Amino acid sequence: MEDQNPEDWESLFKEEFEQIDRQNQFRERGKLGGRPKISEPKTERLALRFTPVEMKKLKERADKKKLKLTDYSRIILLEKEIPDYEKNILLTEYATNFRRIGNYMKREIFTPEERAGLLREIEEAIKGIKAQVKW
Repeated sequence: MEDQNPEDWESLFKEEFEQIDRQNQFRERGKLGGRPKISEPKTERLALRFTPVEMKKLKERADKKKLKLTDYSRIILLEKEIPDYEKNILLTEYATNFRRIGNYMKREIFTPEERAGLLREIEEAIKGIKAQVKW
């Protein structure tokens, strides 16, 4: 044992520490990575009882807004704004189209001044659209 090179010992320790570090990462993130941990996990519970008619009405409203019943209930109870699913999809498509136009503008078709002005306007439009999207 004493006749082994100190560099070999160093590499062995380094490999061992890397393996321990990798194991700790798996413990933190899960084996496949998974979802990132949220800063404020939901730990409190609220139990409510509804009649079958009331529950049906709530489920219909949640389905209409394309939300899960729990998300819909949380939004209603906390008086948040309900997202408009169709509007958000349309605005996202607009932003994508503007981005495509912007990429097209980067080609050598226009003068640099024209290109810079148009790109600035397109970027402003994209920022405005993103400000309106509420998921």
